[in-house]
Amino acid sequence: MIYHIHFNRGEIMSDLTKIIIFIFSMWILQGILSYFQIRNFKKVVGAMKKEGKLLIGQQKGRISQGIIVILAVDKDNKVVNAQEMRGITVFDRFKLKEEFINKSIDEIKKELPSLKDKKTAMALKKAFD
Repeated sequence: MIYHIHFNRGEIMSDLTKIIIFIFSMWILQGILSYFQIRNFKKVVGAMKKEGKLLIGQQKGRISQGIIVILAVDKDNKVVNAQEMRGITVFDRFKLKEEFINKSIDEIKKELPSLKDKKTAMALKKAFD
């Protein structure tokens, strides 16, 4: 017995076209949301520059979340502002990290091995290098 399968070429093309349009739309949306995340990063960096020298470190996650740490340090090497952004999406924003404020760089370096969050420790280490 021989079976004949007939495809309506118009239906296949319209489905493929819909998929391509959907993928392209998601790519454009991701680009727009990335723009806003970069704008937020620049805004935070710009505001923190006024507070002192900046130390920036990041630790990327392959599948898990990544992290960016920004420290503003005064002339005495004391942290006057600390911000952290962690996550895997373009919706993540910077949050204040109060546990580092008013500590010296040397104090934080000594605490690195005992930090529970290893990604934060790695990002801080990169900021200090």
